[in-house]
Amino acid sequence: MVSRTLVAALAGLIASAALAVAQDAPAPVKKDAPAPAKEAAAPAAPKKKDRCTDGEPAEVAKFTVSKGEVLEKAINEPLASTAGDPEKGLHWMVHRRLGNCLACHKISSVLKRAEKTPSIDIKTPNGKSSSMPLGTHGEVGPSLDGVATRYSEGELRLLVVDPKQIFPDTIMPAFHKKDGFTRVHPDCQGHAILSAEQVEDVVAFLKTLK
Repeated sequence: MVSRTLVAALAGLIASAALAVAQDAPAPVKKDAPAPAKEAAAPAAPKKKDRCTDGEPAEVAKFTVSKGEVLEKAINEPLASTAGDPEKGLHWMVHRRLGNCLACHKISSVLKRAEKTPSIDIKTPNGKSSSMPLGTHGEVGPSLDGVATRYSEGELRLLVVDPKQIFPDTIMPAFHKKDGFTRVHPDCQGHAILSAEQVEDVVAFLKTLK
């Protein structure tokens, strides 16, 4: 006959085993319980611009196109309230990411200056500084020597602002226009190349080329 002590011991072992199984069993999942919310993804950092980073303006000046003296059209009124600075005008013309005029036009006075000063330091409107060469000139476009004797100030201004108004087939870009283009890089959309003040600087320099 089994003793009471043995029966009690067996009962204790069975209870311990049942408790262990209950602890290892997965917790019951309620069918109607909502799924845990996912953490919101952090917003992606904006991509840094790699073009049009030299202070190109988002605004262009209002102007009136009038009749020119030699050419059919001209902009006879200045675009800015301050007079242009010819030395700054040369800076914008030399700068390879702004005017870059020397890529197509030869200027003898600048070539002569390059013999003593091969390059000049230029600070863009947004404060970026860079050194640009003076002595490398292209011949895709006409020489700018004597351009001030060929065209009036208003005609020179129009040729800088939007040369296609005079020469529809020219490859020269419009330097003070921000729309009407095709295949524009996203970094440059809605921006002109030169501001109204920079245009006046360029015109001031062109007027010295007599």
